[in-house]
Amino acid sequence: MTTDSSEPLRNTGDEPEVIIAALDASNGSTRVLAMAARIARAFPAAALHVVHVFRTNRFDRAHAGAPVANPDALADAKDHLEAHVRSARLQCRNNVTGHFIIGDPTNEILRVRAEIHADLLVIGTHDHSGFERLLLGSIADNLTRKAGCSVLVVRPTKAR
Repeated sequence: MTTDSSEPLRNTGDEPEVIIAALDASNGSTRVLAMAARIARAFPAAALHVVHVFRTNRFDRAHAGAPVANPDALADAKDHLEAHVRSARLQCRNNVTGHFIIGDPTNEILRVRAEIHADLLVIGTHDHSGFERLLLGSIADNLTRKAGCSVLVVRPTKAR
């Protein structure tokens, strides 16, 4: 069944109103943000929240308010977030808000998602496998299972 191509397309009324782009410190953050901004552009009333959760290292699960070992690393992480917030504002006209949090990425992203009632979570993955995944865990896997909203996983580009 086809329809007249001159008829305007309509959304279903189930558009996302709040979108989170959860960023880490990797180069893949640019791809995650670009995907979230692209989706936000399609829904002009949607708010885009850019979230970066800082932890001092992979084995230190710092809690919000805990002292940070390296102030330079903290400043760099805040600059990383601010650069991505500015980039998001250049990529879409939606309302963009940045969130900088110190703590466990999975727990903090889930907390922010619940607080702002996000409809869509856009995250990246490093596609670790085997021992690397066992050692590091998978934040993307945990968020996909626990988010309570739709999750879009942006995979890294593969060398061609």
